[in-house]
Amino acid sequence: MSAYIEKHAVGYKNKNFNLPEEKLYKKSFSDCYDKKNKEACLYIYNNFAIDENFKIESNIFNLITIMTYVGLTLDIDKDKKYKEINRLIALDSWKKASELIDFVLSKTNDTKTIEGLKLLKKMSDFEINRAYACPLYHNDKLQSDKIDMPCACKKNTALLIKPDTIKRAFLNLKLLCDKYKDSVSCGVVGGLYENGKGVRINFKQAKKYYGLACDGGYQLGCDGYKRLMGY
Repeated sequence: MSAYIEKHAVGYKNKNFNLPEEKLYKKSFSDCYDKKNKEACLYIYNNFAIDENFKIESNIFNLITIMTYVGLTLDIDKDKKYKEINRLIALDSWKKASELIDFVLSKTNDTKTIEGLKLLKKMSDFEINRAYACPLYHNDKLQSDKIDMPCACKKNTALLIKPDTIKRAFLNLKLLCDKYKDSVSCGVVGGLYENGKGVRINFKQAKKYYGLACDGGYQLGCDGYKRLMGY
């Protein structure tokens, strides 16, 4: 991931080699925020989140805004090859913004400042919790076999049942079934095995997971098990 960040950060700097550091920083923020330029966002992330180069931006409120928008821009980037890496960087950006907000909230009594920062923090924390409800997914694998919030993970996984994220959905649901004994998740895993969605068709595995769903009281699992009785 560090090579990916450095490649784009250095690339952006080289394209703007004629600008002094302060002007380059201002341009990078404009390009990241207004133009959704990924290289500019990664240049900012590399400066503040990795190198901690705060000398060109000492205003903590600007830093909070910057890190929030770096996260937003990278999270919606359409580069499928690096989607998960961008997601991890976005999460880290939001975490840093949230940490900065907590610091300012502990130091100020200004009502308007507090209200504004709480709104930003709510947004950052929502994105962080939405992602961490399920294990992180990278290189076609879940990075953990632990789910801190199974109910939230199950709810969020429903949004992943679409062509470009179906494998991640399958792995989440399989973990929810195998380790957390969620009968509905078991039933969905059975359906994914039966129809070859996110995984190769395997009727024996489909029957197994339908059976687990049925044992847990999920009627559609019982129906699926009956349908595959010959396997």
